[in-house]
Order: sequence, then structure tokens, then C-alpha cells
Amino acid sequence: MDAPLLATRASLALSSLTSQLAHLESQQSALLTSLSLTSSTLSNLPNYNAIAPTLQMIPTYTAKLSRLRRAMVQQQQEVESLKRRALEAGKRRREHLKKLREREREEGEKDRGVLRARVVGEGSSQTLEEGAEGGVEEGRMTPVSVSSGRGTPVQGAVKVVKKRKKARKVEIQ
Repeated sequence: MDAPLLATRASLALSSLTSQLAHLESQQSALLTSLSLTSSTLSNLPNYNAIAPTLQMIPTYTAKLSRLRRAMVQQQQEVESLKRRALEAGKRRREHLKKLREREREEGEKDRGVLRARVVGEGSSQTLEEGAEGGVEEGRMTPVSVSSGRGTPVQGAVKVVKKRKKARKVEIQ
């Protein structure tokens, strides 16, 4: 670089810094004057000594308030997270209960299908007699042979089941 160009830039920077320093000094002196006037005015007040310790605690209170705000924001986020988790847990619980009911219903249907016993009433004795021949009556399968317990098969067996003080005739399929 050229020396005269460098010297002009340095002199411009120096003059700019000097003017900024003069401006800051004037502002500082104005602030000090204002502070001394305020301090002298406040010290003449009769209750200033009573509130001075409180005024000195303002920065501490401000910091405490900011900590409380941060804590409240954090707690709010935790509450929202817990609410979301509770909703998800409730949804999972409802789905689980729905699946359990569905499974119980399916098992009940399966049990009824596999272990179905028809109550034979007064009018259905004809069905038993016709079914004893081993035929199919109105789309229903009738038992062809059931063991009587002695090793000999019995056609159209009817078993009496006692339940809750009631005797019912049940056709075993």
C-alpha cells in the first residue's frame, strides 16, 4: 500500500474515534450530573432510607422473576407432555379393552359353536326321534352315535344336566 493513503485512513479513523470519545465523555458527565441530582433529591426525602434497601434488591428480584418464568415455561411443557401421554395411554387402554371384548366375543362364539347344546323342549322330541335315524333335519346335524359309557354307542342320546336347581334335557352334538 501507499504510505500517504495509509496515513489519510489512519487520520480519518483517529478523528472519528476522538469525536466518539468526546461524545461519550459528554454523555457520561451528563449522566453523572443527573445521578448526583437524583441522589441528593432522594436523600432529602423522609422515607428514602426506608425504601433504599428495597430499591437495591430490584436486580435480585428481576433475576428471581426470570428464573420463575423459565420454571413455569418448563412446567407448562411438562404438563403438555403429560397430557399428551395421558391421552395416548387412554387411547391405548380403550383399544386394549376393545380388543379384549372382541376376543371374548370371538371366544364365546367359538365356544358356542364347538360346545353348543340345544335345549330340547316338549315339541322337539319329534326331532330327536327323526334324528335318531342319522338324518339331517332342517339343516341341523343330529347325533348319529354317542357313547353311553359302557362301550356301546347309543343313537340320539339325551343327557339331563342339572344347573341352578333346574333340570334341562340337552342334546349333545
